[in-house]
Amino acid sequence: NERLVFHGTPRHCSLGERDSCTDLCSKSLCSVCGVLRESFSVARAGTAPDRNFLRFGHGIYTTNVSSKADDYTNDLPHSSNRVLVVAKVLLGRASVLHRNAKTLLDPPAGFDSVLGEVGVDLNYDEQVLYRDDAIQPAYVIIYEPKSLLF
Repeated sequence: NERLVFHGTPRHCSLGERDSCTDLCSKSLCSVCGVLRESFSVARAGTAPDRNFLRFGHGIYTTNVSSKADDYTNDLPHSSNRVLVVAKVLLGRASVLHRNAKTLLDPPAGFDSVLGEVGVDLNYDEQVLYRDDAIQPAYVIIYEPKSLLF
């Protein structure tokens, strides 16, 4: 049950700028470079400022919807670009939920992950992984948001 999905997270460096850098930075606030350098970490999930809602508890959140992932990126004063990480996830046996379950620390018993489906509490799908080895970065997308193009 392997998928490619989007993950939005803050960037605090010049990674991917036109004339600039392809080197990963070592800034602790730069989650993009942290993910690319060390992979994903459940321990770091939800630690970015204003990113701790954790609808399905403490896990690593991904989505099939790039615009949903874009909501979790950031604008930098020196850049018109944003960065998304495309991740390869292994969902295993996924528990399908339509309502918030903020107290989860692990997937429900007998499951490996959570699939949040559009419905009562969700406007966009989410996949939540609770193990570091169930997700790895695969690609980086550097883009200029549509609102900045017009």
